[in-house]
Amino acid sequence: MFTPACNAFDQDIWAKELESFVPERVFDAHCHLWQEANAGNNREYQSTLRLEVDGQRLEEWSRIIFPGRELGFYYLGTPLRDSDIQGHNAFLLQESQHHHWPAAAIVTPQTTADQTAELLTQGFVGLKPYRSFAADPAECSIADYLPEDQMAVADHYGKIITLHLSKRNGLADPANQADLARYTKKYPRVTWILAHCARAFNSFMLEDTIWKLAEMGDNVWCDLSAVCDTYSHYLLLKHFNPRRLLFGSDNIAAGSDRGNYITWGRAWSFQPGQVCSHCDGQATLVVYEQLRAMKRAADMAGSSQEQIRNLFSDNAATLFH
Repeated sequence: MFTPACNAFDQDIWAKELESFVPERVFDAHCHLWQEANAGNNREYQSTLRLEVDGQRLEEWSRIIFPGRELGFYYLGTPLRDSDIQGHNAFLLQESQHHHWPAAAIVTPQTTADQTAELLTQGFVGLKPYRSFAADPAECSIADYLPEDQMAVADHYGKIITLHLSKRNGLADPANQADLARYTKKYPRVTWILAHCARAFNSFMLEDTIWKLAEMGDNVWCDLSAVCDTYSHYLLLKHFNPRRLLFGSDNIAAGSDRGNYITWGRAWSFQPGQVCSHCDGQATLVVYEQLRAMKRAADMAGSSQEQIRNLFSDNAATLFH
């Protein structure tokens, strides 16, 4: 398990490439908290996601990597199988109330409609389902990890669902397209946040589908967390409604690992840095690689300073009031 740290190389990347791009306010709409006390039956499973992070640690780290910025957060739970979901949600709600930032509760296919309603009336503003809770995490449909009775409850209360799409081709999969079109129309009072550029870590997943995504209702949003593919960001900045885009870091465990999410063919994967004889092989933080991709895409798309400010903070202010 890694320990987050910011070194001289990271600081140089920030100063020379990112300081002038990142606005004075940064609202992180995709960040995770975790408390090892809630590992439950998952204690033997080693994962970098199992990094002790409460609201204070998240803010302290964010102040290091976004120096001088005014910060805000949307807390998401960490979706690990066999963990103590009830205890984890109690921890999330406690942190949300203590630090006065909104939070999304973890839900699984076993969470009942009554339990979902209880979560959304006791203080959570949204739900965080995840494909790892489905029987087939790689090829499950949306309803396999987010049953429709949970969607209906979220619609009733006008809440948020942060959705990490499954299937190997992500949004390029026709079944995902059909499901999204149906559910976002059937449950219009849900604000659907499609995580990780609609999970387009590889831009091929958006290249033929951005038009369909852009035509979905005003209740469909995207966060840009952890995606390091410049063209994925470009497609959203150029062809999607810029007032429905949200910055997210996927911090701490994923966004602040050191390396990059690289693509090839129709695949993508995390790649750590390595020793190179022909160049400087040092790796910086994933969130800095994401910001570099966003900066390049904004330049390519001709995004205005107002649009960039909206993406980093004002859109979130509208959504989270």
